[in-house]
Amino acid sequence: MTGWSQGAGHRARVKSSLVEARGAMTLGLYGRAKRAIARAIALGWRTSSAYRDLAVACAAEGEWDHARRAMALGWSFARSAQDAFTLLRVSGEIAFRRGDYPGAVTAWQQALALRPEWDRGWYRLGLASAYSGAYRTAEMAFRTCARGGKGDDWVLPAVCAYLASMPRVAASHLHLAVRQGVSTPRHARALGALAVALGEQQLALNWAQECASDARFAPIEHEVRALLAWLEGDMAASACLAKKAVMAGGQHHALVYLAMEAGNRGAGFHGHHGQASSTMDAQEHRTNRGRECDASGMDHRGFGDDGA
Repeated sequence: MTGWSQGAGHRARVKSSLVEARGAMTLGLYGRAKRAIARAIALGWRTSSAYRDLAVACAAEGEWDHARRAMALGWSFARSAQDAFTLLRVSGEIAFRRGDYPGAVTAWQQALALRPEWDRGWYRLGLASAYSGAYRTAEMAFRTCARGGKGDDWVLPAVCAYLASMPRVAASHLHLAVRQGVSTPRHARALGALAVALGEQQLALNWAQECASDARFAPIEHEVRALLAWLEGDMAASACLAKKAVMAGGQHHALVYLAMEAGNRGAGFHGHHGQASSTMDAQEHRTNRGRECDASGMDHRGFGDDGA
C-alpha cells in the first residue's frame, strides 16, 4: 500500500509522522527521525522518498547496513526519473560520508546523466573524484562548474589538471584564474604555488606583485618571492623573504620559514633545485587533498538534503 489509501484519521497520523521526521532531520535528531519514518511506513506510506529518508537517517548514525537495505527498498518503490535521480544523489552522499569515494563518483555520475543541470552535483563529483585520486575526472567536473564563474572557480580545475599530469591544461586554467582574480588567501596561495610548480616564473612574479597590492595577500607575495629565490639557489634571500611572510601576519608560514632557514644553513638542502617548499608545493594536494577540498566546499551538515 502506498500513498493515501485510508481514511482521514489514518492520513492525519501518516502526515504527523512525516512532519515529525522532517523536523527531526532538520535538527539532526536522526534517531527520532528513524522512528517517525518507520511509523509512517508501518502505516502504509511505502514510497521511494520514505525509504530514502530512512536511509539518510541510518547513515547519519553510521548504520551503513540499515542504510543500504533502506536504499534497496527505495529503489523497489521508485516510479519516475525524479525518484531515480534523488536516490542516486543520496546514494552518492551516503557513499561519500562513509569514505567510499569511488562509489560516490559512480552514483553522482549516474545522477548527472539524468540531470546534467545539477550544478552542485558537478562540484560534488569533483570532490569525490579528487579524493579517490581520479584527477582527470575531477578536473572535468570542476571545469564544468567554473564555466562562466569567477577566478576562484578555476583554481581547483587547475590544481587537478596539474595532479593529472596535464601541465598545459593546468596552465590554461591558471591564467584564467589570474586574469579574473581571486577573493581568498587560500586561493591566492594556490595560484602562487601552482605558477611556481609549473615553471611559470614570470607569471609567479606578476602574481606576487598583484598580491602586494592587497593587504590580505601580503604574506603570499613574500612566500612566492621566497620560493623563486629558493629555486634560484639564493638561500639567504629566500630565508629573508620567508621570514617577512611570517612577520607580515600570515598564518601557516612558520614551516616555510624554517625550511628556508634550514636551507640557508645547509641542513640537508644543498643542491636543491626545481621543487617548491613543502607548504607551497601544489603536490601537497596528493596527501592532503581531502582536507583541502573540504575546506573549499562540501558541508556535511546538509547531508541528505541537497535542495536540488
